[in-house]
Amino acid sequence: MKKNLILLIAIILLNALATLDVFAVFYARCISPLFVQTIGRLTGLFPISLFEWVVVFMGIGVIFIIIKYRSWTLFFRYLLVICLIFTLTTGMNYHRQPIEKDLKFTKVNYTTEELKQLCQYVTNQLYILDTEAMDQKAMAKQSRIAMNQVIPGYYPIPKPMLFSKLMTACGLSGIFSPFTIEANYNKDMTAFNIPFTMCHELSHLQGYMSEDEANFLAYLACTQSDQAYFRYSAYLTAFIYMTNELYDLGVDIEPYYAQLSAPIINDLKEDHAFWNQYGDTISTIANTVNDTYLKMNSIEDGVVSYQRFVGLIYSYYKQNNASIFS
Repeated sequence: MKKNLILLIAIILLNALATLDVFAVFYARCISPLFVQTIGRLTGLFPISLFEWVVVFMGIGVIFIIIKYRSWTLFFRYLLVICLIFTLTTGMNYHRQPIEKDLKFTKVNYTTEELKQLCQYVTNQLYILDTEAMDQKAMAKQSRIAMNQVIPGYYPIPKPMLFSKLMTACGLSGIFSPFTIEANYNKDMTAFNIPFTMCHELSHLQGYMSEDEANFLAYLACTQSDQAYFRYSAYLTAFIYMTNELYDLGVDIEPYYAQLSAPIINDLKEDHAFWNQYGDTISTIANTVNDTYLKMNSIEDGVVSYQRFVGLIYSYYKQNNASIFS
């Protein structure tokens, strides 16, 4: 019981410290990278994702404790150790300073008209890009290069998940592992999703846990890549988010879709069919779990936070490429 109490106090104290801005910045910049440089480098030596097997063995561990020891004390200690590892490698970074402070731009609000202008800019970029997909191994290699141009650091190779069909059923495109420090992605999804997802998950390895910030960093990395397919991945992903928001605002989005080429429309149709092949029961449950998880980690609007990266794109361009809105 004493060991459990010590573990619980340690978790509470660490989370309390993380709410202090100075400590959160120090932890994100000086402590968190150590996990990537050690655990991340070690697990990066393996070509397969270790995360999914760790989850399997963690589940077996729970069953083993319940059946063999029948001890609630040992069971809670097991869970507390898992929580402590999560807190150290991941949870602390949910309190780091916003991305705009790191990249030195000011976050501002946009009007519907400005969102329409931004969406048109993204649509124009899609018009000139090659839609021919890359090999997934080439994507994985390029994702590390792309991310280094935005946030320099060590990045392990993103890994395809063996259980990608389960991810698809849950509506998941990627997963960051707090236990093995790996960036994992759904290898079965429509190809244009993969470069953006790889960079999104690699952003988490650099301590940017907020989903809108990981989306934004993935957008910057892909749009600044010298690989046309990476730029295509970012602009098409942003196009989907922006047109969805415009639709919610009551704006007619058909004119934007009318400007897309046949290959792009085919990609969108394939993507829609892919994510709807298992219905929405399992994905709805998974979405609820993810929403709860994010809210428990200080992301107040849960899964809605993914959409906020549109605002980060706008704010960044407003300061660095204001001609878009003239």
